[in-house]
Order: sequence, then structure tokens, then C-alpha cells
Amino acid sequence: MKDIVIPVDGSEHALHALRVVLDRHLYPAQTTVHLVTVLPTLVRQGLHLGLTQEDIDTYQREEAEFAFEDAVAVLKAAGQPYDVHQEIGPVAESIVRRAETLDAGEIVMGTRGLGGIPAIMLGSIATKVLHLSPVPVTLVK
Repeated sequence: MKDIVIPVDGSEHALHALRVVLDRHLYPAQTTVHLVTVLPTLVRQGLHLGLTQEDIDTYQREEAEFAFEDAVAVLKAAGQPYDVHQEIGPVAESIVRRAETLDAGEIVMGTRGLGGIPAIMLGSIATKVLHLSPVPVTLVK
């Protein structure tokens, strides 16, 4: 079985997807879970807020640590092999690119539960990942 990519953002939706993967025992024990968090590109010159590149780097590092914190604790408690990956850029594209780079067998991600008209009007990261990904995507509601 190939490794699994699970996008995380510190939300309960992401943790729920992770717990479903662990609870269902669908994957062999040696499967590595790759946690991926994606942060926005912050260009210092475009901010005009007096932030230095060091400020931006610190902010992005702290946001990534927050996104990974609870998920890493769950994986450690389960004894599940894992790795973490921080991406900068467009969210859906970055998730799919990381899955391709890792030669992952699947992306498993939580959803925010928007359905019907709101999902159509607003779009969603999950929908975009579904359309872009060459590997199976499992959405957990």
C-alpha cells in the first residue's frame, strides 16, 4: 500500500479525517501518513505593513506548528508512522503536488460540510483537490 496524504489546518474536520483513517484499520501498519499544511504566500513587498522576511517566516512556522500539533499527537499516540510537510502557495494545487511528489496512493481529507448551492457558489478546496488529483481522494464529512 502506498502512503497517504492528509491535509491538516488545525481544524476538527482535519482531525476527524485522520481519526477515520486510524479507526478503520484500512491501511497496513507500515503505511506512512503524510500530514500536509498549506500556508498562503506572503510577499513582504506587497504587504506594506513593516514586516520583515524574518517576521513572515516566523508567522508561517508558527502557523504550520499549530496546524500539525493535534494531528501529530494523535499519530504518536497511535504509533503510526508519519511525516509532516509545509507548503506555501495555492492550497488545492499544493496538496495535489505534494501527493504526486510523494507518489502517495491516496489523499484523505476532511470537509467543512458545505453542500448544495453554497458549495457550488463558493467552491471548495476538497472539490478542487478531487478535480486535480491523479490519485484517489477520500472525503470525510
